Amino acid sequence: ASTVRPSWLIPLMVHKLLDRPTTRSDPKAIAAVKAEAKALVDAGTWLESTVIEKDVLIAKAKADGETIHLGELMSICSIKGHERPPEYWRYKGRICYRGDNARDEQGALAVYQELSAHPTAINSANSNIGYGCLPGHRTSQSDAVRAYVQSKLKSKHPTWVHIPYELWPPSWKDKGFKRPMCLLQMSLYGHPEAGGHWERHLTQAVEECGGQPVEAHPSSFWFPAEKALMTVYV
Repeated sequence: ASTVRPSWLIPLMVHKLLDRPTTRSDPKAIAAVKAEAKALVDAGTWLESTVIEKDVLIAKAKADGETIHLGELMSICSIKGHERPPEYWRYKGRICYRGDNARDEQGALAVYQELSAHPTAINSANSNIGYGCLPGHRTSQSDAVRAYVQSKLKSKHPTWVHIPYELWPPSWKDKGFKRPMCLLQMSLYGHPEAGGHWERHLTQAVEECGGQPVEAHPSSFWFPAEKALMTVYV
């Protein structure tokens, strides 16, 4: 049994998820969500130039005999370091794809490709750390900025997303939109295929740089020329 008393425990790196009313009313939360949305739009995640009213999009797809998927974006916000005084809080906005409620143009549930991702396991991560502990070796760590949206969403059918009002560009607000939809181009978090598309994109990019997949260790790559071992986790 543990001998650590509860009063001795110190909260660290607390990440507090805000509820919907707070996310939509707190100026700092609103700013954080809008900043994340701008970064995703700048990366071409969804294309604002393709905006179209939902009922018009559905009618066009039916007339053309085209299968499309219609989903929604969901914005969330959390406070990093919530255990610290408020002056140290950092608001972090996130926007993801609601994969639980996507439909096709006929109103049926969307059927996705059977793609799976294989993130690294703890034994692979520990092997990497152990290799870095050998004499003359070292271990470094780096973060990939918005990793998934570095890859194209190569779905079988075009995917369109409803843009929530808080993410509308100012020019849309005078055009009478009710349910504006935009084409989703990149592998946004939450899409059931996002992990699979990103992993394939990652593997191709790493192999082009000389990395070789390590057998039985998913998302681990060996660079023989540099004697470097890279382990990736998202």
